[in-house]
Amino acid sequence: NVNISNIHEISKPSIPKESYERPSLKTLQRYVTKAKPENTKKNTRLWFSRFEEFVNDTQPDIDLLTLYDKKVIAMLLCEFIVIIKTREKKDYKANSLYNGICAINRCYQELFKDKEPFNIHEDFEFGAVRDTLHTRMIELEDINNGKYNGADALTDDEMVKIFEHPNMSNETPDGLLKRVFLWVGCCTAQRGGSYYNLMAEHFKERDDGGFDIITIHDKTHQGGYYHRPTSNQTLTHIIPPDESKECGACYDIKKYLNLRPKNAEKNFFLHINKDPKGNIIFIEICY
Repeated sequence: NVNISNIHEISKPSIPKESYERPSLKTLQRYVTKAKPENTKKNTRLWFSRFEEFVNDTQPDIDLLTLYDKKVIAMLLCEFIVIIKTREKKDYKANSLYNGICAINRCYQELFKDKEPFNIHEDFEFGAVRDTLHTRMIELEDINNGKYNGADALTDDEMVKIFEHPNMSNETPDGLLKRVFLWVGCCTAQRGGSYYNLMAEHFKERDDGGFDIITIHDKTHQGGYYHRPTSNQTLTHIIPPDESKECGACYDIKKYLNLRPKNAEKNFFLHINKDPKGNIIFIEICY
């Protein structure tokens, strides 16, 4: 990294009260390199390679690695967005195409770093690129017609088998934690980091014995580039009262909440721990 090298060479060591050993340039570069996940770098190379293939095939006289004219790059990107398909000649999903343009943007930011700022999402030269991407993403969303390759829902029999498994007993701390995790997933359709964002205060017990769960979901957007979700809204999921007093979602959630001491973290999902008397409690954040 040229910038780090220059800074490392010209910066003068300070004169602190204590002596410090400066990290080597090799060490600094290792930290900079590790900042970007390997999959991100791989995705960046993949999409820029596809862009290069397109340009080499349609305009072989242009060398993208030495092209620094934003207007020409913008024109090429517009053409690329309209025609690019997978290797199997199928249309990309809208989000995949968007991520691909983001990858190309990352590559160009690296190529332009010693010349001028470069950002497809902000620079006025790329207004047509953003418009083209917006229209193409809406087309792709219409083509896919809202169909997603999600997992099939669990059947009633599968649910019974899971909850009746010995490792899922609500009489053990580990089993209770697993049961609550599954109940919340089935009732709220949480994904990934959404579980971490759930707080104990989001669970409101109702007078009928059921629970209201407040969750954060992305706003429904109108599709395309310009309507990608950027803010959140609050939704409430209603869990009806249990038909049985011992094996339902509300029974397990209430039992789990009752095992939380007053000084527990605010997060809903916590690690299993013990108090000074040896009693099982849930007190530490479950990452």
